[in-house]
Amino acid sequence: MVAAVRPLQALRPEPLLSIQETYLSTLEAQLLATVVVVLGVILGFWLARLGHPSLRRRYGGQVAEATTVAAIGVLVAGSVYALSVVWHVTYVLAYTLETAQVDRFTAAQQLVTAALVAVAYLAIRFVNRSIDKLSETDAITTHQREVAYHVTDVAIVLGTASLILTIWGVDLTNIFIGAGAVTAIVALTARQTLAAMLAGFILLFSRPFRVGDWIEVNDTTGIVTDVTVFNTKIQTFTEKHVLVPNDEITDSQLINYSENDQLRVDVEIGVDYDTDLERARAVVVDAVEDLEEIRTSPDPQVVARRFGDSAIVLELQVWIGDPTMRRRLEAQTAAIEAVTERFEREGIEIPFPQRVHAPRGDDGFPITEGSREGLEVGQPTD
Repeated sequence: MVAAVRPLQALRPEPLLSIQETYLSTLEAQLLATVVVVLGVILGFWLARLGHPSLRRRYGGQVAEATTVAAIGVLVAGSVYALSVVWHVTYVLAYTLETAQVDRFTAAQQLVTAALVAVAYLAIRFVNRSIDKLSETDAITTHQREVAYHVTDVAIVLGTASLILTIWGVDLTNIFIGAGAVTAIVALTARQTLAAMLAGFILLFSRPFRVGDWIEVNDTTGIVTDVTVFNTKIQTFTEKHVLVPNDEITDSQLINYSENDQLRVDVEIGVDYDTDLERARAVVVDAVEDLEEIRTSPDPQVVARRFGDSAIVLELQVWIGDPTMRRRLEAQTAAIEAVTERFEREGIEIPFPQRVHAPRGDDGFPITEGSREGLEVGQPTD
């Protein structure tokens, strides 16, 4: 059998020993050699930096980056070995190599671990690219894409970590028990956060709205600008950004105005009690039916809503397409202006609140002459 070569013998071959004894035996020679090594390192870094752009243009960014890193690594390792030779301390490197030596079984474990890490990295890249392709086809929303990234990446990492720990003989039972205890503690101390996260996954799969939709939740109305696992960001029409926890959305009544391609806009109009309601309704419909801001189908309609304090309240119902708050306000404004102008031409009055005082009965409250005189002098009357 051939005897194994010790690390110190490999690092200090016979020619190197003669060089140390002949040229590196004095302090001055060692200092000079150190300066030469340092200058060589500086030159090597400069050449690597100089050659990186050309490598990048010719072979691409990844190949250029890998080549540059490998060259710098070799340069650093060579400079460390050269300095250890200059100062006669190669035994330190030999001790490091002896410590790092492993048996065949450990080496096999290391190789399998490296292979699993590489496979996990490739799997994450493949899954993320597949998710990107699904997102390009509008099969999933932006929010779903981001959540899918995190869920799949965490699942692959946890699975790979479990396999690696098993290969190295780590008992996963204790880890699972500890993780269960930690999960129970977190569940008790962060119930609200966990509820919001669970609601985020419910919104992910049910998809009641998307980014850009016009929704109303409780007293908040606006455009959805972002959806995360924990909350939903809504930009109101007064330029306020409101963060609504996802559990509040799932527990409350949600209105999505963007779900349909049309929206009904209601405008209340008051007419005098003496007005012919049938004629007033026809005038209102005729005033708004040619407006560009509203749809022609369904047709505008007017219904008598209620008896007001000073007027009979009619409700004009018109529809707009591709509903947004801007289109809604434009349709409402155009309808009010058109009805006001047509009422003025037709002589139909829009009453304002007023109060009429009248006596009860025909005779009212008669006051006699004597009683008037009694009131003037402050005396009671009979």
